[in-house]
Amino acid sequence: MLREFRVREILDATCRVVSRYGFQGATVDRVAEEAKIAKGTIYLYFHKKEELFKAAVEQGMENFTNQVRGAPLEKIVCLVEAVLKLSDTNRDFFKMLLLERNLLAASPDHPEASHTLDLYLDYIRFIEETLQEAVDAGVLRPHDTEASAFALSESMRGCFQQRALGLTARSASEDAEILLDLLMHGVLSPDYNGYKELSS
Repeated sequence: MLREFRVREILDATCRVVSRYGFQGATVDRVAEEAKIAKGTIYLYFHKKEELFKAAVEQGMENFTNQVRGAPLEKIVCLVEAVLKLSDTNRDFFKMLLLERNLLAASPDHPEASHTLDLYLDYIRFIEETLQEAVDAGVLRPHDTEASAFALSESMRGCFQQRALGLTARSASEDAEILLDLLMHGVLSPDYNGYKELSS
């Protein structure tokens, strides 16, 4: 029990340090200082910095996926609300996740990039499976759920960035409502038939 508490304490401190200094500036010394423990204590649980970052992101992702429950449609609503509320309630984790993505985009050959990609694809697969479950249940029409998983992920990320930059006063719940409306109904007026003519 004490071990689990200590590990969580270290991982929470890691999120805060990475969100403050970025991956390059985040050191084990800074994590130890943030967690108010000796540097050697961290090495009792994690052998190197990369393992520490990996565990911190995995813990955050596990907390997120555990919130997504219910029938197919409820799970989609839960998923969107969980991601957007996470960006408000746990900004350190979300900022760290964005930094992970930036590392992958900027340095695909970086030693951490392969693990970063695996984590990101696990997240995308979770969204895809949630959407596919709704398709199989007849809640959503058949479509490319992998493509829509990527699109939904980036839409949620965009909402977080807008709030993080102070460009909107909307709450996470309001953003979730907007995104869910777009996902379920699109933006084309139901009375407009021009798109069918263009695509035919």
